Amino acid sequence: MIRKWKKFPFPWLLPVLFFAALWLLGTTGIYNDSNQYIAMHIHREPLYSFFLWIFRSLFGETKYLDIVRFLQNGLAAFSVIWLAESLKKRFGFGQWMETLVCLILLAPHIITPVFSASGLVLSNGVISEALGLPLFYLFTAQCMKMVYTRQRGAALSSLLLSLFLSLVRGQMMFTILLWLVFAGAVVIVEKKKLAKRLLICVVCTALAFGTRTLLVKSYNLVFNGYFINNTFGSVGLLANILYAADEEDAERIADQDARVMFELSYRLAKEQGATYQDAPEGFFNRAAHLEKWHDAIKFEMIEEPWRQLHDREGFIDYIPENVESDRIAATIVKSLLPAVLGRWLYDYLALACYGLIRSIAVVHPLLNWYALTAYLAYIVLAALAWRKNHNSNAVWLAAFSLLAVLANVFATSMIIMCLSRYVIYGLPLFYVSGLMLLYELAGGKRRSLCSFPQADFHASMKSAHRKPQVNLNID
Repeated sequence: MIRKWKKFPFPWLLPVLFFAALWLLGTTGIYNDSNQYIAMHIHREPLYSFFLWIFRSLFGETKYLDIVRFLQNGLAAFSVIWLAESLKKRFGFGQWMETLVCLILLAPHIITPVFSASGLVLSNGVISEALGLPLFYLFTAQCMKMVYTRQRGAALSSLLLSLFLSLVRGQMMFTILLWLVFAGAVVIVEKKKLAKRLLICVVCTALAFGTRTLLVKSYNLVFNGYFINNTFGSVGLLANILYAADEEDAERIADQDARVMFELSYRLAKEQGATYQDAPEGFFNRAAHLEKWHDAIKFEMIEEPWRQLHDREGFIDYIPENVESDRIAATIVKSLLPAVLGRWLYDYLALACYGLIRSIAVVHPLLNWYALTAYLAYIVLAALAWRKNHNSNAVWLAAFSLLAVLANVFATSMIIMCLSRYVIYGLPLFYVSGLMLLYELAGGKRRSLCSFPQADFHASMKSAHRKPQVNLNID
C-alpha cells in the first residue's frame, strides 16, 4: 500500500485541480476576436472556428460554448501533464521537480489574466490560444521525443501537430520550419543516408505547407463559398509599411486605384499623429508608438475607409471586397517597400525586441535589463552543459526553446505587434529548459541522447547471458 501511495502521480493533481477550478469558478470569455471565430470569418484560420462549429452543430447555440470551455480546460490540463511526464521520463527527476515543471507550464494561464488589460483567461476564452497553447505543448513533447529517441512515430506526430498549429494561427507556421530544423539535425547527427533522409525531411515540410494551403482553401470553399486563402494578411503588413512611409512616396505607386487608397489612408494617419515622424526619439519609444497605433492604422485608417470606397463601387459580398483590399495592399507594399526598407526594418527590430522581452518577462525599464541578463545567462548555461556533456538532453531542449522564441517573435513582428498572448508560447519553455540546464549541471540523472527502450532491453538480455569477467585493473 505504501509503495502504491508513493507511486501516485501527485504532480498531476496541480494542473487537474487548477483547470477544474477555472472551469467551475470561471465563465466563458468573449473577447474582441471571439465573434469572428464563431462566425467563421474569412480573416481567421480555420481550425478553431471549425472546432467551435462541430460542437455548435452537435449541441446547439445555447449549450455548446459551455462544452467547449470544459474541453479546452481538459485539453490544457492534459497537455501540461503530457509534457511534464515526457520530460520526467527523459531527465529522470522526481515528483518535486515534476511539480515545479507543472507550475512553470501553468504560468501562461496565470500571467495572462493578471497582467493583460482584457483579463484574458486562456482556457475559458473563445480565443485561438485556447487550442494553440495546449497543442504547442504537445508538439514540443513529441518533437523532443523525435530528437531523443529517433522514433518515426514521434517524427510523424510532431509534424502533424505543427500542421494543426498552423491551422489555429498563421504565425504558428514557424513550427513546421522548427520541425524541419530538428528533424534535419537528427539526420545530420546520425550520419546515415544523409542526402536521402534530408530530402525526405524537406519533402515532408513542403507537403505540410501544401496540405495547409489546400485545407484552408477547402474550408473557405465549404463555409464561405470561395476557394481562397484567408484574407487581410497584406493589409496587416501594409499597416507597418504605411507607418514608415512619407507622403511623397505616393508617386512610387503606379496603380491609380492603389495610389488613391494610399493617399487616403496616409492622410488619416498623418492627421492623428500615427506615422514614424510623430514618434518620440528612442528605439523602444518607437516600438511603443507603433504598437499604440498599429490597430488604429489597420482598422480605422485602412479597412474602414477602403470598405466605404468599395461599397460605393458596388461591392456587396465582403469576401470579394477583402480580396480586392488585399490586392491593393500588396501593390502598395511592393511599390513602397524598397523606399522605406530602412525605416521599416528599424521598426521591425524594435517590435521584435519588445517581443523578445514579453516572451520571458514584461516590458518595463528594469525588467528589460532582466530579460537581457536572462537570455545571456541562458546561453552561458547551455554552453556549460554542452561542454560537460556533448549529448546533453538539456542543451537540445534549450536550443528548441530558444529557436521557438526567436521564430515566433520574428514571424509575428512581420505582420503585427508582439502582444503577450501572441508570444506567451515561449515563456514556459524558456524557464523549463533553463531549469533542466541547471538540473544537469548540478549532477541530475542523465540518459544517453538516443536510448531506444527496445535496444536497452536487448542489451540487458545479452549481458545477462554473458559470462562474468574479472577486472584485473588495479588503481
